[in-house]
Amino acid sequence: MHSTYRLLALVATTTSLATLSGCIPAETGIDHTILTGTISIPPAAIEDGRNNNDVTTPQALGTDDSKSLTYRAVVVTGKVNDWTAGIDGGYGDPDHYVFTPIADGTFTFDLSFVTSPAPTVEPDPDTADTAAGPVQTVDADVFVVQLIDPATYDAETGAGVLAEGNTDGSGGVFSLSYDVTAATDYVLLVAGATTDDADEALPYTLVVSGSAPNDATILVGAYPGADPQVAENPAGGTTASDWTYDAATYTWSGTWRMMWLKTVTPPTVDENLEDEFEPTSSVEEGPAVVYLRAGTLSALNASPAAGALYTTVSVESGATGVETAVEAPLVLDGVFPKVIGQQVTETLPDTTLAEIDPADYTLVMDTLVAQEIGMLTGLGYVDIVSGSAVLDPAMSGWNGTNDSDAFAFTVPETMYVRMSAGWADPEADIDFGIWYADPEYGVLDLFSSFGDSYCLTGANPEVCESVVTLEPDVTYYLLALGYVGTDEQPYTVELEWVAP
Repeated sequence: MHSTYRLLALVATTTSLATLSGCIPAETGIDHTILTGTISIPPAAIEDGRNNNDVTTPQALGTDDSKSLTYRAVVVTGKVNDWTAGIDGGYGDPDHYVFTPIADGTFTFDLSFVTSPAPTVEPDPDTADTAAGPVQTVDADVFVVQLIDPATYDAETGAGVLAEGNTDGSGGVFSLSYDVTAATDYVLLVAGATTDDADEALPYTLVVSGSAPNDATILVGAYPGADPQVAENPAGGTTASDWTYDAATYTWSGTWRMMWLKTVTPPTVDENLEDEFEPTSSVEEGPAVVYLRAGTLSALNASPAAGALYTTVSVESGATGVETAVEAPLVLDGVFPKVIGQQVTETLPDTTLAEIDPADYTLVMDTLVAQEIGMLTGLGYVDIVSGSAVLDPAMSGWNGTNDSDAFAFTVPETMYVRMSAGWADPEADIDFGIWYADPEYGVLDLFSSFGDSYCLTGANPEVCESVVTLEPDVTYYLLALGYVGTDEQPYTVELEWVAP
C-alpha cells in the first residue's frame, strides 16, 4: 500500500490463561469435535459458439459470457466445419477463445481429435528431384494452435503471438503450455490447417487447465443454514489444502480439517435502560446440525462474490465430540452469478481531476473535478466503470503528471460494496478508492480508512471490500489514480453491491 494511514483499527486482544494446579475440575461443556473431509473442483464444459471466427470476436471461456476463469479446468467441445489446404495456406474454420486467469501460473492447452496417418503420395515424375517428391504431413489432419495477446496482435506480421504449434506428428494428442499473468486477457486460436478430406467436419476437444488452487484459496465453513448463497456467521471454519490435479478427469481434489463447532447468537436489544445489566451473547457449544460448504470467499461470514466458485449444495453434519470423517465430499460446482447493472464509460476528452492531501490522504475538494454518473444500481448487481489512465514514465506517484479520474455517484439503499479494478499492462500501477465526506475526518477513502482491505497497492487487479456501508443521499467519489507506468492504460472497475 502507498499509505499506512488508518483512522479506525480493530484491535484483537487474546488472553492466555496459565494452567492452574490443584483441585480444579476438568472443563466440561466444551466441544471437541474435529471434522475432516475431501473437496473437489470439477471442470466446466463449454461448446464452440460458432461465432468466434475472428480475433476481435472471441468466445469467452468463463461463466455467463465472462472472460474470467476460476480455479477449475475448462473443457471445450469444438468442430472444424471447413478446411483450406496447407499449413501455410490459411486456416479452416478458425475458433478464437478469450480468457483471463485469476492467478499467475502455467496454463496447459490440450487438444485431442481423431485422425489417421497421412496418405502416401507418390513422387511426381515431372519434378526435378523425383526421389524427394512433394512435401507431405505425417497426420491426415493438422490443427494450428496459437496463444495471442489481443492488445498487440497483428495477423500479417505475427506480432502478439505468445506461443504456437501445430499438431502434425501428434497423432491427435497435442499440448501447448505458457506462463500466464493474472488479470490479463489472452485469446487462444484453434484452427484447421490441412486435411485429407476437406468435405468432412472434424470434432475436437480442447482442455484449458486453469489456475491451480493453493492452501489459502478455498475457505470451508460450517453454518446454521443450508443455503450457500446466504451470508451467515459460521459455527466453524478452515481452509482446504493438499490440492492435486487428476489429468484423466480434469478435476482438482483436496482435503480439509475443521476443529470445534460453536455458534454465537448476538445479544438482544437492551430494552431496560434503568438497570445496570446489559444483554450478552449466547453461545452454543457443539450444535447438533451444521451445513458444510466452501468457496472462494473473502471471509467465512460473507456471501459468495459475483464470479466466485462455490458449493451449490451444502453437506449436512454436526458435532460428534470426537474426530469424525465426513463421507460426502464438498463439490465446488457453481460460479456465483454476475448480474450487470449500469455500464459507465469515462467521458472524453477527460477533464476530471483528483488530488490527495499527502498529510492524511484525504481528497482535496478545492481542486476536485468529477464526472457525474448518477445513482448506481442496488443489491445483487455489478456496476462497471471503464476508463483509461495516461501515465508518464518519468513520474511516480499521485498529484503529478500521471492521470487521475474521478466519478461522482450515489446509491439507492444501504449497501456494502466489493470493488475489483484491473488493467492490462503488468508494469503499470493504478490505485483506486471510494472517497466520501466524513463529518470528523474530512473526505476519506472508505477502504483504506476502515478495515483490512484497500485498493491503494501495487496489486493488479486491485480488490477490496468495505466494512462500512454506503448510504443513500451521500455523494461518493470513485477515484482512479495513476501511480507509475507508460502511455495510456485502459482500466475496468467492477462494483458489486452486497447486503448489509
